[in-house]
Parts: sequence; C-alpha cells; structure tokens
Amino acid sequence: MSRFLIRTAAVLFAVMLFGSGAMAQETMRVYIGRDALDMQTAQQLVEMIGRAVPQAEWTAEYEEETGESLRTLVLSDRAPALAVCAPGEALPWAKEGMLLPLQAAIAGQNRMQRQVLDCCVLEENLFMAPLLARHRCLAVNVRRFEEQRLGYMLDELTHPVWYPTEFYQILEEFLLDDETAMDVWPAQPQTSAALEALVQAIYGGSLLSEDASLCQANAPEIRAGLRWLGETVACGLIGLAQSREDALARFVSGETAIFADWTAQEATRQKDALAENGVQVHTMPYPSSIGLPVRAFTLTGVCAFASGDAGTDALAVKATAFLNENAQAQALLGSRAIWQDNAVWLPSLELGSRGATLRSLFCEAMRQVMDGETEAAEALEWVQAAMDALK
Repeated sequence: MSRFLIRTAAVLFAVMLFGSGAMAQETMRVYIGRDALDMQTAQQLVEMIGRAVPQAEWTAEYEEETGESLRTLVLSDRAPALAVCAPGEALPWAKEGMLLPLQAAIAGQNRMQRQVLDCCVLEENLFMAPLLARHRCLAVNVRRFEEQRLGYMLDELTHPVWYPTEFYQILEEFLLDDETAMDVWPAQPQTSAALEALVQAIYGGSLLSEDASLCQANAPEIRAGLRWLGETVACGLIGLAQSREDALARFVSGETAIFADWTAQEATRQKDALAENGVQVHTMPYPSSIGLPVRAFTLTGVCAFASGDAGTDALAVKATAFLNENAQAQALLGSRAIWQDNAVWLPSLELGSRGATLRSLFCEAMRQVMDGETEAAEALEWVQAAMDALK
C-alpha cells in the first residue's frame, strides 16, 4: 500500500474516532418538578452545570411542560441523572436505594437548619442536597391596616412578631367596624399547612418533637392554639371561607386585610392582580407567644440517581455539589433560607407515612373544632391516641 493511502486511511480512522467520541458524549437529564423552581432559574442552573461539568451534555426536563412526574419517569425506567424537587417526591426512591449518598459532597451542612436537613436524610444518608426553602407567613394589606389606624403594628422594630393579645386586638378592631380581618378555610391535607403553622405558632407548640420522632399533638400549647382557632371562628373574629382559593381571592381583591398562607411564590403569582387592585402587601411571621418568628417551610432540593456506572455517578454528584457551592448558583437561588437563625423552625410533616397520617388526623381535628362539633382537648386526645397506636 502506498504511503498516500496509508496516510489517508490513518486520517479517516482518526476522524471516525473523533466523531464516535463526540457522539458518545453522555446526555444527563435534569428533572425539574412542578413548582420546584421557576423555569427561567432552572434553565440557567442547568446551563451552569453544563459549563462546570462539560464531560456530559446536560438537559432540563420540566414536569410543567411534559406532564410527567418523577414517579412516572422512574417506573418507566427513565430515571433522570438529577432531580430538583421536594424531598417527599424523592424519598420513595431513596428507600429503594436508587439515590446516591451526598453527605461527603455537600459542604456547609453544619450551618443548615436541622429541620431542613431532617427532610433530606434517610438512615444517616443525605439523599438530597437542600437548595432553597420557601417560608409561609401572614400577608397584610397595608392600606387596610392604615385605614384602621393600625399601621404602627407593621413597624418591624417595635412589632417584629405579634403576640397573641396583639393579634386579637387587630382582629377585634376590624370586627368593631363589622369587617372580617382574615379568613381561614376547612382543613384539607393539601391546603392545611398554614392552619397547622398558625395553631402551633401562636402558643409556642409543635406537633412533633424537635427530632420529628414523637407526636405531641395533645401538648398544652397545641390544645391552647386549636381552642383559640375554634373560638375566634365561632365569635366571628376570623371568617371561615369555603376554600383556600376563596380566602386568597378575597385577600387579593382587598376584601380582607390578612391572608394566612403567603409565600414568595404566591407573591409572584398574584403580582399583577395585587397591582390591579391597589393592594400593597407587607409580610409578618405567624403570631407567637414566645416573641420569635416561627418558620413553616417547604423545601426544594436536588438528588442524584445511581446509574450503575461509577464515572456517570461521579458527574452527578459533582453537579449537586456545584449547585450547593458555586457563587453564581447561589446568587441565582437567592438567600436560600435554609440556614440556622434565631427563629423557631417547625418540623416538616411532608415526609413519610407518619407525617401524612398526622396531617390527615389533625385536619379532621381542626375541622371538628372549627365546626363546633367537639372541644379542642377531646379532638386532640383522639389524634394522639391514633398516633400512639402506630408506634
């Protein structure tokens, strides 16, 4: 064979190798759960991963666009490399051993709030890296407060948190003008988180122990909180709307002065409607007898699915660590709101069958008390007994 043919063959062989190598670059999919992140932020984060971990091609898959949940993907043998979602969505796959342990890769865990980490740990393995928490709070219509000469109650220096007596005073001032300051709604597991937070916060109670291992539904503070809720509804200080959506619509239109289930995400969704109705919103923590903010939160995190290939798994773990540590990613995520502070953090009921069961039982107790069917003490004895029977 002539030298020309040999050289030509060598060049063609090299081109084939290069082409096959380019074609062989792995595509790693990042699932973005509905409401986990807004799509623009998620896309920017995935693009950042692509630049930081260029050994693979990274693509985003949005549940909001595809309609396919993480469960659907996993059960159809299409598990993504990474999933950005709530811990409860990832937990079943952690229990199945399908998620990579992240504790050795995620920095700053000693600064994260314990209740945040508790959502992401199973049998001492960190199956998810916390990305950001969304905190629930009260939304206040500033104009309505000023009309009632209550604007001073929104001063963050003198009233960082309302005490129960102060909150009662606010509700009473509106009632004296035949107006309802705030609505609550029939407790349902899908929409009860704000009501749970209000009942726990107002007298410093917690449905679960600090490590979330014990049910404390019948504690004196919870009894007092639930009794307070029932009494304020019964005497008309707080209105009872048909649903959370109805309560939200009344607040956004300016009919009520306080809404009990506000988040930054809700503020974004209602921005145009609030502006159209001339409603300026000021946020307040839930009223609390201990004088400290009470954190009721939902969490978004990122987990990595095991692929069976050590190299691919290493890339997935590297990507989760990048999202947790990179300065640009941090700027995009904002404050993240997962760090230790001087507030009281309520344990999450989002995880595990016991949390779901407690939520369902507590919803029924709240419904009975708000409807005047039973006293708070009796309703909570039933909840506690049912939970104790599950031990």
